[in-house]
Amino acid sequence: MKLQKFYTLAAAALLIGAGSAQAQTSNFASTVGPLDNLNHDCVIKEARGNQVLLLKHGDVVTQSFTACENGVVEKVYISIKQSSDYGKLHAFIQDAKGENIIDFKQDVKAGQSGILVIKLPAPVKAGQVYNLKLRAFQSNIVLEGQYGQSSDNALHLNGWKLDGNITTAVGIRKVVETPGPVSDTRNPESNEVMQDRATEFHSNFLVYPNPFVDNIKVTFKRKFKDETHVMLTDLSGNVLQRVSIREPLQGQMVELNPAYDLRPGAYALRIISENRVYNQTLMKY
Repeated sequence: MKLQKFYTLAAAALLIGAGSAQAQTSNFASTVGPLDNLNHDCVIKEARGNQVLLLKHGDVVTQSFTACENGVVEKVYISIKQSSDYGKLHAFIQDAKGENIIDFKQDVKAGQSGILVIKLPAPVKAGQVYNLKLRAFQSNIVLEGQYGQSSDNALHLNGWKLDGNITTAVGIRKVVETPGPVSDTRNPESNEVMQDRATEFHSNFLVYPNPFVDNIKVTFKRKFKDETHVMLTDLSGNVLQRVSIREPLQGQMVELNPAYDLRPGAYALRIISENRVYNQTLMKY
């Protein structure tokens, strides 16, 4: 598709924002249906709009959302009206401080339109605010949106705040937390719960060494029938390294080698699979 035809689509564009924001909108008939009845435990949706936002190559749009469950983001849905070339849409989930939890580069075809679905398995906590950040790469992408209406979520383009939203949905799956032995202190007079949960973790995974110096090896003691995410985090929940495996087999091993120069102290190993979250405290020399 020629770039000229791409801009013809937004020929009646209205400049939104100021300075370098370069946001463009034009009236666009909205349809109903594609973001209804999504199969998740809860879904955060923005109202569908009748305008469009143009993301040029390198532009970044960020929209906040508030998690509706203690769980994991399964999929993000984005309404695309048109794209100019083959390229990518780089999607991130960030915490309220702007720290990346997870990101993924999704291919975008020339002339693509419709709902783009991106898997972004990010752990979230109910009631906390997160950001969905999108960056256009090697393509100009027209996103459906709505401007000039109130929204509980904040929208920014290249750092400039816009009044409105882009048409998105975030599907979240509720998970059952299974804390590791060090993190459970609800009954300091008894260690039965701590021992039970420690046994549950160690019956499913072998972690070595602990304490560690540089590398951590995680071996699965059984087969898991779901995509599994192994994460090393600090005690504030910031993800230092993440490895995702589709249906790991018994005996399969994952090695974590964080790029950060970690200081000695306590860290957390979090494993998400089969609607459960397994936690284990690790110590670094």
